[in-house]
Amino acid sequence: MKVSKQWFLALLLSLSAVANAVPLLAQSEAETTIEDSRAGTDNSPPTPSRPKQVADPPTKESTGNSTGTFLQGQVTYTVPRGTPIKLKLASVPTYAMKMMERDLDGNLLPAKEGQEITARVSEDLFVDNSKVIPEGTIFHGHVSKILPPRRVGRPGSLEISFDQIITPDGKKFAFKADADNFKPSTMKTKAKGFGIIAAHAAGGAIVGALVAYQIFGWQETVAMHGYNIAGGAAAGALMATGYAIMRHGPKATLEPGDDLNMQIDRDLLMPAAVEARPKKSANMISDLDIKVEKSKLVRDGLGGYLFTIDAIVHNNSDHSLSSIDLFIEDTNGNRAPLCCDESDDSAMLFTVKPHTRQHIHMSFQVPYPKLKRQLVWLKHEDRTVCYRQPLR
Repeated sequence: MKVSKQWFLALLLSLSAVANAVPLLAQSEAETTIEDSRAGTDNSPPTPSRPKQVADPPTKESTGNSTGTFLQGQVTYTVPRGTPIKLKLASVPTYAMKMMERDLDGNLLPAKEGQEITARVSEDLFVDNSKVIPEGTIFHGHVSKILPPRRVGRPGSLEISFDQIITPDGKKFAFKADADNFKPSTMKTKAKGFGIIAAHAAGGAIVGALVAYQIFGWQETVAMHGYNIAGGAAAGALMATGYAIMRHGPKATLEPGDDLNMQIDRDLLMPAAVEARPKKSANMISDLDIKVEKSKLVRDGLGGYLFTIDAIVHNNSDHSLSSIDLFIEDTNGNRAPLCCDESDDSAMLFTVKPHTRQHIHMSFQVPYPKLKRQLVWLKHEDRTVCYRQPLR
């Protein structure tokens, strides 16, 4: 019985020792498993522990097929208040018949309040060496006020209110600003006004002297020692000078290409501009070269304008080009075909054969002479553009 008690106590002590050793073995095995997993994923030696840091936000890699949604940051610039923006009038209200846009003298009809117009930025606007408003940005607005003509033959002016911007890459922004086409006086305009007054005064003096001679005759003129002629000339000069000063100029009109003055009256937040990538057409002829020797804008005698070009056409391609596919295109997209002018060497119908060189004098009638232009040659089969060349 004593032996059995001793054996039973020894068994209890053995079981107690085994129970105490199991947690230690489990902990050592877990630590061994963690160290093995770290060694499998990172071959670098273990580094000492460091303080906990905030994880960086996830970024989208250039490779990989992630389906998550990521936010892209965007830099916004402030265009300061009072910054001038150079604009040119782009599109104006038109009629189905071009003849209805002008009066009997060939002049544009006066503008009306409420007419919707667009203007185009003529120069890039930079803030902190970053392009914010690129050239070609479109401003939408309407005529808000018409100012009457001024004296000395100076024309009237317009005030235009803008409400929207469309950048070349298609982004739209709400925008509130006013602009006008008022032309301040300069030394050139003052000299022109003085010349007009002087010309009227000289013409009035001549007419006044002739009228005085007709009234008094030769004998009276001799008897009065020519004082009647001097008095008539002075009276005529005064009357003509007064007419020149009081004469008002034409009413304000809307002509594409006119300069507009605009200064924003509040800070404007704009993102950095994104350059629009022009799509390269597969139909462009790379072996065609047109060297413009001389170009000139002249009046046609009927109230319109002709744009004449003297150019040398080098056609090193395998395509035959016809004059009926040649046009001049302005920035509004208006195309004008070839026409005749008063010179004898003007060409209307010609063909430039493959691998030839030809000197051509061309004339085009342009509806809006203040807009920029370019030569456009179309492909005869599908009427797509195969050549473009800007003109000065």
